[in-house]
Amino acid sequence: MKQLEGGRAGQIWRDGDTVIRPSGAWTPTVYRFLRHLRSRGFAGAPQPIDITGENREIVSYVAGRVCEDLGDPFVGSERMLHSAARLLRDFHSASEGFLERDHEAQSWMLPPQEPRQIVCHGDYAPYNLATVGHQAVGIIDFDTAHPAPRLWDLAYAVYRWAPLSGPSNPGVISGLDEQLRRAEIFCAAYGTTAEERRQLPEMICRRLQALVDFMQARASAGDETFVEDVAAGDAQLYLSDIAYVQKYRDRLLKALS
Repeated sequence: MKQLEGGRAGQIWRDGDTVIRPSGAWTPTVYRFLRHLRSRGFAGAPQPIDITGENREIVSYVAGRVCEDLGDPFVGSERMLHSAARLLRDFHSASEGFLERDHEAQSWMLPPQEPRQIVCHGDYAPYNLATVGHQAVGIIDFDTAHPAPRLWDLAYAVYRWAPLSGPSNPGVISGLDEQLRRAEIFCAAYGTTAEERRQLPEMICRRLQALVDFMQARASAGDETFVEDVAAGDAQLYLSDIAYVQKYRDRLLKALS
């Protein structure tokens, strides 16, 4: 077996054409959702294989390059942005119907958001996409999947792919003008409506605040992963990014109009 790099070091392994990773109370629901995606013709997600008795799950390996560095110029290429946005749109279309058709008890890691239009990925970022060349071919890590409006997912995706972060975020090297260019390209390729674009800055802030609230609640409950994340300053970085988006709200709206 080969240890895979990225988040949760030492916990995710590749074994041939499969990936062995930690499971959670939400994994059975996610497995049913992944099967739903496949039934809708969406091939860009892992296939669920097994949930073991050792708090592990086994899914199929999605081949391709995963970009861990948000500052990588590869992330901001026009072809990559177009491809990532179209894949998100296709995923959202395939997601439709699961909440209405799944009659088993559902469990999600992140709290559902109203209106529950679809199941969102919850962390649609460069580090969760498999790419070949400048083409997005697959989405990985569905732990954060949860019911929410489409715009909830799109807002976080734009935040990550622009990325809409200030100089205090050490992983960001692009300036505001470049961030706004990327945001506009992503929204256009996704097919965002004029009304959705007007709502986007506020939705980005709401999404990030919800993430901070979740992290802090889990840390307070003693979840070691989130205790470490909060101690490392991750929650504060998200709060700084909220202030950044609020500061340049009008510039973002103008770029998207």
